[in-house]
Amino acid sequence: MVEFGWYGILQVLGALALFIYGMKVMSEGVQRMASIQLRDALQRVTHNRFSSFLTGFFTTAMIQSSSAATVMTVSFVNAGIISLTAAASIIIGANVGTTVTIWIVTILGFELNLFTLCLPLIALAMPFLFWKNGKYRHWAESAIGFSLLLISFQFLKSVVADLQHHDEIMAFLGRLGEHGIISILIYILIGIVFTALIQSSSAAMALTLTMCINGWLPFDIGAAMVLGENIGTTITTEIASWVGNSESKKAARIHVLFNVIGVLWVLPFLPFILPFISWLMIDVIGIGDPYTDPKAMPMGLSIFYTFFNLVNAAIFMLLLPELIRVASRTVKSKSDERRKLFFIDTGSNTADLSLPIARQEILQQCHRVRNLNSILNRITNFTTEADFHIQIKLANEYLNTLSENQQAINEYLTGMVEDRSSLLTSKQIKSLLNISLLVDHLRTKYERVYQLLGDKRQQRIWFGPTQRSILLHRINDANVMLKSCIQMLQTSSVNRNQWKGLTYDLSEKHLDYLDYERELMRELERGEMKLSSVVTYYRMSQYMDSINEALRNILSELTDEPLVQKPISA
Repeated sequence: MVEFGWYGILQVLGALALFIYGMKVMSEGVQRMASIQLRDALQRVTHNRFSSFLTGFFTTAMIQSSSAATVMTVSFVNAGIISLTAAASIIIGANVGTTVTIWIVTILGFELNLFTLCLPLIALAMPFLFWKNGKYRHWAESAIGFSLLLISFQFLKSVVADLQHHDEIMAFLGRLGEHGIISILIYILIGIVFTALIQSSSAAMALTLTMCINGWLPFDIGAAMVLGENIGTTITTEIASWVGNSESKKAARIHVLFNVIGVLWVLPFLPFILPFISWLMIDVIGIGDPYTDPKAMPMGLSIFYTFFNLVNAAIFMLLLPELIRVASRTVKSKSDERRKLFFIDTGSNTADLSLPIARQEILQQCHRVRNLNSILNRITNFTTEADFHIQIKLANEYLNTLSENQQAINEYLTGMVEDRSSLLTSKQIKSLLNISLLVDHLRTKYERVYQLLGDKRQQRIWFGPTQRSILLHRINDANVMLKSCIQMLQTSSVNRNQWKGLTYDLSEKHLDYLDYERELMRELERGEMKLSSVVTYYRMSQYMDSINEALRNILSELTDEPLVQKPISA
């Protein structure tokens, strides 16, 4: 044992840092290895509470991080991929799933020599890190991360001082524990703050178990620390939801309410629950009394933690509608969220898991472009002076929103490209990035169209009925293609064979446009049309043709094949 002091404190913090890093490496490796399966599982959850609960449980048990599973769920709620009801059940299941981690630490961490177990595992996994096959590489990352987690716990056990030999510190801890319910509340607060600071309830619980087995804390105080750590782990999810929409905030609030209300109802029954666990361990399991035997404390705390989460889950699964209703009341819904990113930046997921989120953000951008096109249709038809200025102001708001969000979306997609993902996902990310750049091109062209319309209005230039009709045909072409783009982006299935062969025939219309424009030039020569009207019409037609060409390219990206010139119905 090391002597207690600043050097010992730094060793404890270093062991905790290694524990958190090992968990991060393992979690990311599992996410990359099974990310498509995780994504599909989360996208397929229904309003069935039990199946959603199991999804949350097994996801957390697999990636060994309830915070990662919960943040992932909040991200998917934010993207509109899963409902709030399904998310609530997943979050409850994730809380139960985190008990797997504490049992792994309890069983393996205190009973085995972890170095003899983990070092050979690292040796076996290391060659696969350099394997070209991503699946084997991700498996190696998961194995090495798991090994680092267990090794860090071995370090933690060796560096935590045996405070039985430090009378002053033991006396101080004894005085803290002599105030009954006040002491319990103090240690709950310590658990909340410590977990919030290190952003890992598993690491906090590992330290709590080690402190108990080394004589730092009695059994009841350790249980209070565990309750506090349950609340502290909600901070990560709450922070992740700050940049999301109101639905993601509700999902994060469900996580907070589940743990806070759970701790509040358990507190009055703590004097009855802990003696029951003591009786269970002595008379039924035959291990030892966690009140008097430090070696039995980790098992006692693991049983208490599992009991707390299972009972809490059973209660809230029955009261799920009420839980959602209370969470919804604590979140203020904004009436106008037009000027913000809806989905991205709500958590650190792998590229495979982030793909639906990026797609949903681009879908919102396409909706804004379609709104711009609808406004253009109204202005081109006919508008009064007052209505014209109202529509132009609304169009400028959409243009500003498109511009503000575009850079963030491109950076998000670029970050996904840098992440090691499956070959299929890499192709889809590249396609989404191309679509995002094309959407930015659309924004530029619409901006020029609206500038041209403003100049036209100011200079009192008017279109004739035929000019207006041909422009409206071009605007309608854009509307039809935008509708198809939105429908395809809303399709959650990765396999889009049903969209192959989607085409849009503009060749016949283009000939009609050329015939009319030749007639327009003849009318100009005869003096029947003003030059300013013809020039403005040509400039606007060129912009609309560029817009329609960009939309055809987006459709080509979505269908994964060039568009063939065949007619389809609008």
